[in-house]
Amino acid sequence: MTPHRKILAMLPLLAAALLAACQAEPGKRAEAGADPHQGIDLPPGHPAIALPGGTSAATSASASDHPPVISLDGEGLRLVDPKSGATRPLSFGVDQAQLKLVAEKLKGPAKSGRNEECGSGPLAYLSWDDGLTLYSLDGLFAGWALNERSSAAVPPKTAAKGEPPAKLTTISGVGIGSTRAQLLDSYDAKIEQTTLGTEFNAAGLSGILDGTDAKAKVTNMWSGVNCVFR
Repeated sequence: MTPHRKILAMLPLLAAALLAACQAEPGKRAEAGADPHQGIDLPPGHPAIALPGGTSAATSASASDHPPVISLDGEGLRLVDPKSGATRPLSFGVDQAQLKLVAEKLKGPAKSGRNEECGSGPLAYLSWDDGLTLYSLDGLFAGWALNERSSAAVPPKTAAKGEPPAKLTTISGVGIGSTRAQLLDSYDAKIEQTTLGTEFNAAGLSGILDGTDAKAKVTNMWSGVNCVFR
């Protein structure tokens, strides 16, 4: 048989193999698991973590018992599932209305307003009694700030049943009240004296320490666009 005829004879077999592979692919996807978001980087503000007040009874119960924890981040916020440790970004650039919806589901009603005197331009804000303020510029999430009021834990209603309420921190556990030593254990931070005092910068985060020694504590933190007057 000539090479040309051999190729023609193999064509039906190749076609059958390709057809079988195409038919098997949907089954392979179905077996991938119950999480359809696995491996997909979801758009900011669309966390695949159950929020309080979900549409289904099962979702609502799960979210009520173990609501996501807000974590501070140099690129915005992160929502952390306290059971699995899974995280989803709530990044700078999220629509202001969407930010408000997610944040108030987790933290309760916010005080809202607009600061016209910020150097970067007028900033809309959402703030809570625990010291967290979220800033939006031109309708988009642009920055956050945290002050010493966060030394008081978040309201108990946001904590899981039987667990103490959590403080706002980064994934690494750095927040208001953390020491300079703890900061440097978690981040390669640049610390210098500025008009604000002992200021640090690390991984998109900025803040103030109340002293210069290893036991000096963080009193303020912020990231992104802010109303910081130097």
